[in-house]
Amino acid sequence: MTPDPTPLRFDTPIVPGGYAWWYLDGVSDDGALGFTIILFIGSVFSPRYARARARARARAQPANPEQHCAVNLAIYATEQATRVWALNEHASFARDAKQLRIGASTIHWQDDGALVVELDERQTKFFGRRGAPLRGRVRLRPAAMFGPRVELDHWRAQPRHRWYPVAPHARVDFELDEPAMSFSGSGYHDVNEGDEPLEAAFDSWTWSRCELDRNSVITYDVVDPAGVAHARAWRFDPSGSTPTIESIPDAAFGPAHPLATTRWGVARSIRSDPGHTPRLLRTLEDTPFYSRNLVEVKIGGRAATAVHESLSLRRFASAWVRGLLPFKIS
Repeated sequence: MTPDPTPLRFDTPIVPGGYAWWYLDGVSDDGALGFTIILFIGSVFSPRYARARARARARAQPANPEQHCAVNLAIYATEQATRVWALNEHASFARDAKQLRIGASTIHWQDDGALVVELDERQTKFFGRRGAPLRGRVRLRPAAMFGPRVELDHWRAQPRHRWYPVAPHARVDFELDEPAMSFSGSGYHDVNEGDEPLEAAFDSWTWSRCELDRNSVITYDVVDPAGVAHARAWRFDPSGSTPTIESIPDAAFGPAHPLATTRWGVARSIRSDPGHTPRLLRTLEDTPFYSRNLVEVKIGGRAATAVHESLSLRRFASAWVRGLLPFKIS
């Protein structure tokens, strides 16, 4: 698997009705704080974009993903009072090869190899109230650059969803001015893009990433609309003069271990060494169709803490969940 230059640019074409997102996460060295940041072109979880695609189908006119951009920031903490959430859709948008700007927030690669996000958002509040400001910056420094092109729907004759694990192993400095907050820790960055809605290709998926000293292991297990599971995993080694990627056979993990369902009833599972029972440490985010977690796993006989997510696209596509989404978006 060789690196693809696509995810290092911010001007890659996106087809009508499609999407692209740039994802970062980080966990503080003491495990007390964490964050995720996602910048969307063609926001996949936007009810406005879903309506635009429906109108486009009815009128045989394309839905422009550049008219549906969004910035998502979630900060997770052991204390409820310090948790922060924003999912803001913006009409203002610009990009070129080196930078993406959505609203007043930007993402770009520096000459020294660091990925920098400058945030200027407001916390999402219910019923249209303006939330408190969110301003600051995140600097992610990859241990090595990867970014191979992985077809997530590889079983189809013409795959339409792609994933690029650009920086599976990184250090991150997270610093907010408003509210005042900062930490350093383990970081991660990838890019996803596709030519159709997620729910057209997937029933659900689970994803996890964990660091093992200098290596990182990622599992990305998807379930297709027919209910068939497609399990895949990779080990990324950034050390040495040439970073390496190794596909891990299913036999190295065995079947996925179920975790407790969320309060919303979303199923969760994760893979770990055969004979080892993973332990759910914290539920970071719990929604009607999505869960983010910290899970204790064992890989190759070594214990590790995995950042883990479960996503139910079947749930997401249901009318009652679509009805709730506007209350989480501003």
